[in-house]
Amino acid sequence: MNKRILKNFIKDHIGFTVLFFGGSLLITLFYNISTGSAVEWFYPFLITTFIFCVFLILRWFRYYPFNLRLLKASEDFCLDLSPSTCEQQEMSLILEMTHQRYMEKINGLQWEYKNNKRFISQWIHNMKTPVSIIDLVLQKTHQKEMSSDNALSDIKEENVRLLGLLDKTLQLLRLEDFSGDYLPEKLDLGTEVKRVINRRKNHFIHSGVFPRLEAPEEPVWVLSDAKWNEVILDQLLSNAIKYSGKGENPKKVYITIERHEDEVLLRIRDEGIGIPEYDLHRVFEAFFTGENGRSYSSATGIGLYLCRAIAEKLGHKIQLQSKVGQGTEVTITYLSKV
Repeated sequence: MNKRILKNFIKDHIGFTVLFFGGSLLITLFYNISTGSAVEWFYPFLITTFIFCVFLILRWFRYYPFNLRLLKASEDFCLDLSPSTCEQQEMSLILEMTHQRYMEKINGLQWEYKNNKRFISQWIHNMKTPVSIIDLVLQKTHQKEMSSDNALSDIKEENVRLLGLLDKTLQLLRLEDFSGDYLPEKLDLGTEVKRVINRRKNHFIHSGVFPRLEAPEEPVWVLSDAKWNEVILDQLLSNAIKYSGKGENPKKVYITIERHEDEVLLRIRDEGIGIPEYDLHRVFEAFFTGENGRSYSSATGIGLYLCRAIAEKLGHKIQLQSKVGQGTEVTITYLSKV
């Protein structure tokens, strides 16, 4: 017998016992005073005590097994508590609900930990590549196998790549506290797109790709966050330029803004290599580079994942269509703000 349960049982019923026998005594005194003569009290008291003891025994056999299982549940919650009273049933239900919420939170934290661990390991792997290249360039320069100008050019290129990776890392970290870094406001989508195009001007020229913007002359107002929306646009234009490829004929990137009743659609279409059909359903997965990633060493597989994650938090919808050899089109759906 568990002494702790017995002690708790006595504590739970001591007040009830005092009230029960105190009430019996008061009733006996009342009859003695009202009748003016001594009233037989022994046998009624004996019968009352017997009934009370039977009651306590029945209570004990319902109290002890449940509380014993309750103590064991701290080690194995899968154990069936088998409640027998309404109070025990309510307690069992509350414990199950609390345990379920607790396990959901634990599973969520475990998933987040594993996901963050995977992100960090993959990110370190991605960042090792430009560092290794820089180290190789320095070795070749030291051994007079490469000119200083070529070495500086290669180091500058890898440094830009490192800065881009670090920038994406910071953006991913800020996503975890998105609510504290989010300011919804009324934006002119045309102005926002032009700003990103101008920032990518050298990238367009160097790659031999030219942007073509088709938008209404009047402002097209949407509800979004300027900073996070710029991250999406910059990443999509960067992808459009990178995967347009270089050829004899200049390639174009078409940016189209369409206004509908309560929505605004932004389409970004390139004339690049396109994405194989079997990769389309995975392009928004983290670190997935697919077939094209084998041809482009700078592909990290994080850009589209970041775009999808930000778009979902902003309440935007992002879709992608592509055909090999014909290009890729990404569509972002905004809420119109009149």
